[in-house]
Amino acid sequence: MAARMMRPVLAALLAAPLAALALPDPTALPVAPGAGGAEAGAGATLAAIKRNGHTRIAVIGGREFAEGGHYQDARIVRIGESEVVLRRGGETTVLRLYPQVEKRPRGK
Repeated sequence: MAARMMRPVLAALLAAPLAALALPDPTALPVAPGAGGAEAGAGATLAAIKRNGHTRIAVIGGREFAEGGHYQDARIVRIGESEVVLRRGGETTVLRLYPQVEKRPRGK
């Protein structure tokens, strides 16, 4: 009798961890569609823009860069409030801090 009762209990105990594997991690950060900046090639990710007085520092790929600096083979032309302009030869790339947010004038 005890052996018959143990089988369903054992099956339930073994099934619980397997069911938990299918659940998403509730502490994981949400992944925004298109995250990483608009037109950002080669995995360039603008993480933050720091301000120190009038100087702005861009955090790209976990490293800090100032205007005029170089990221990979591109030169950092301008660091704005929420975007960084990179120039590689004649090609210009814009990395946006919040690519999913579109700025529009009020009331329109």
